[in-house]
Amino acid sequence: FALLNDKDVFSKLGDIAKAFHRLNMTKITIPSTVNVREDLMDERLSVALAAAAGIKVDVTLEAEALVPGNPAKFTITIANDGNKEAHLYSMGLHGMGMGAARPPDISLLTPGHAVKVVRLFDPPPMWNITVPQSEHLYDGRVLGEMFTAVVPVSVQSTTFQIIERKAFDVVPPIEIKSARPSLLVLTPQTESRPPSLQVTVGSHLNQPANVWVGAFGVTAGRSPISLVESVPPPLASGESVELPMNARLRIRNFSNIEISAAVEKGEARSVVAKATLPIIKADAHVASNLHIGYLRGFDFSLPNALNALGVESKELTVDEVKTADLSKYTSIIVDNRVYESKPELIAANQKLLEYANAGGTLIVFYHKSDEWNPDTRRNRPQLAPYKLILGNERITDENAPITFIEPDHPLLNTPNKMGQDDFKDWIQERGLYYPREWDPQFHALLQSNDPGEASLKGGLLVADYGRGHYIYTSMVWYRELRAGVPGAYRMLANMISYGQTK
Repeated sequence: FALLNDKDVFSKLGDIAKAFHRLNMTKITIPSTVNVREDLMDERLSVALAAAAGIKVDVTLEAEALVPGNPAKFTITIANDGNKEAHLYSMGLHGMGMGAARPPDISLLTPGHAVKVVRLFDPPPMWNITVPQSEHLYDGRVLGEMFTAVVPVSVQSTTFQIIERKAFDVVPPIEIKSARPSLLVLTPQTESRPPSLQVTVGSHLNQPANVWVGAFGVTAGRSPISLVESVPPPLASGESVELPMNARLRIRNFSNIEISAAVEKGEARSVVAKATLPIIKADAHVASNLHIGYLRGFDFSLPNALNALGVESKELTVDEVKTADLSKYTSIIVDNRVYESKPELIAANQKLLEYANAGGTLIVFYHKSDEWNPDTRRNRPQLAPYKLILGNERITDENAPITFIEPDHPLLNTPNKMGQDDFKDWIQERGLYYPREWDPQFHALLQSNDPGEASLKGGLLVADYGRGHYIYTSMVWYRELRAGVPGAYRMLANMISYGQTK
């Protein structure tokens, strides 16, 4: 604090830095742990000196990412925003196991000026890719490949070095940016159908590229079998394209699908990116002649699951809820937290209740208590047809035991008889924001609890409403659908079939 109030902070910091360096030079042996601490102190002193002197260093990459084997252009910018002259000695750029320092183009940086130095860099042709980030959460490369610029500077005879670290993604020349669905779930209704895929590829090359994309069925111990291929128009640098790929063969005998992207040069084809889509089988039967409407939440786990179940479905807008004839839908699903993501649905909710009262089945996935419970300040009435108040309780143990309170209830038995095996291999949790109060019209079908916690019974509630039905569930079916848990598909099949089977 004394330094901050001093008229010449830099001079004081410089004296501290010089004393620190003189002290280190007098030492003969220093334990390695002490060296680490002193290196850290030295770097912190340099940061303080740079801030006091107004010297800033930034590193930018001309392209959006690094491509192995493709030259990359970095720009190191050194700016003097202070009021003292700065002398530059060298500029180094290090990363991907390479790098070197060399003298700058100028040696004197006057106040109010900046210098830009370009460094060309050749990424090794076989360097590891850092995308997608989800595959590098625990290897230290989630932000990309780290590059370090080192710029030694002297101001008023005090020498220090500025270290600027920045991470950049390392991407393949052609990247498979996404494949939808991310896994393929086969049910009795869809196991004989050839799959439909949506694959998005993008180019990171410096020039237009001819790209080929293919999907292969893979079985252990056998050669991959080609399912479908696509050849989009040449892709410019930074350009992406989404490819619908309708396979020619059914896939029930494969263990996964492998998607490959290649760069074509004349007759040669060089595969540069791959993605694997697991194939999961779920014995999930549905009633016949289902027509499902849904209001989608934050991802595509629900429509992907409905496709896997082989039912006719349509995503609805709030305007369609207000104006369309909803009676043609056997069930309508309000996906998780849609009353929050589409708050205009609150005003149209009465139309959904009227749909259920007239004979439809309305299914609502989990919501948070503060985006569901009645609130006059937010002009939010009771959204369910009967009293249903959510709390903040949750079951975080994905293996928490499940008790069937009403094991003979049709929702747990038709068309799929649910059992303990349907709750195996869950991920992350059982449910969130469990109801704490509900009208006796609701049947609570399941009960569970975290170890040492009280039992929660409102994870799956069902009630008759007029000639139709209303289901509210706080259990995280959407997360299990996304992970391909077969029991989640069986329960979803029961929910959308409810009231349609005898």
